Amino acid sequence: MVRGVRWLAVWGFLGVLAFIATRILWDGHRDALLADPRFHLVPEEIEVGSLPPWIHQDPRPEFLLDAAQGGALSLADRDCLEKLVTAIEKHPWVSRVARAEKRFPGGVVVQLEWRRPVAMVRVPGGLLPVDETGVLLPTRDFTPLEASRYPRIEGVESVPRGPAGTPWADPLVKHGASLAARLLPVWAKYQFRSIMPLQESSGARDPQFQILTREGSVILWGDVGNGGTDDARTVKKLQWLEEYYREHGSFAGLDGPLVIDLRSAKPQIKARDSVP
Repeated sequence: MVRGVRWLAVWGFLGVLAFIATRILWDGHRDALLADPRFHLVPEEIEVGSLPPWIHQDPRPEFLLDAAQGGALSLADRDCLEKLVTAIEKHPWVSRVARAEKRFPGGVVVQLEWRRPVAMVRVPGGLLPVDETGVLLPTRDFTPLEASRYPRIEGVESVPRGPAGTPWADPLVKHGASLAARLLPVWAKYQFRSIMPLQESSGARDPQFQILTREGSVILWGDVGNGGTDDARTVKKLQWLEEYYREHGSFAGLDGPLVIDLRSAKPQIKARDSVP
């Protein structure tokens, strides 16, 4: 027993010596290693997998530029991974860094959760893309044709307070984007044109919305609820719309546009012209 304790003490002492020697060796060659271009990380050595189809420009050069702060990022730097992850987390297309690790003999593997565009917000001078939480996204990745395929949120009077990657501090955008995310899969099929706030909910923390169709009909949606896939009211409204569309093939009546009110338990349908 005593002998075993002595051996543990010896191995512990040797471990401390090895650690000290490594630190001395590192401190003596640190500058040379960090300056050695063989250890400098390049964008192609950052493995992020396939980019989602809505991102057309490779973001890895921007990851590295921000991480290196105008210089070079060395794989020999013990803080290399931390610096890179911090820079990636700031990028407007990145929602979360799920995993990051160095790869032998050189490079970094990063698993990312990307932000997904769900809507375009109409502002003076054009359209701005947002994700389902209302975070502003880069505009450069969208051609006019691509932008036209997304739900459009109109009637927003505010403007973003920060650059791409920051939340749009307006309940109309936040809740409107949440609604757009649920409608995106059927937006083109149902011939929807835009999402607009109801006038009576202007300035409310939980605004209510209406959906305008290309045929001129109006669908009074109401508030968004929790916006999740498990929101019972949202599921019920989507089911009703699908059943109505399957039966009629349109949200317009034989005599013209309709007003479809989904705010009550039993949807109400009227000719649009009959509504004051």
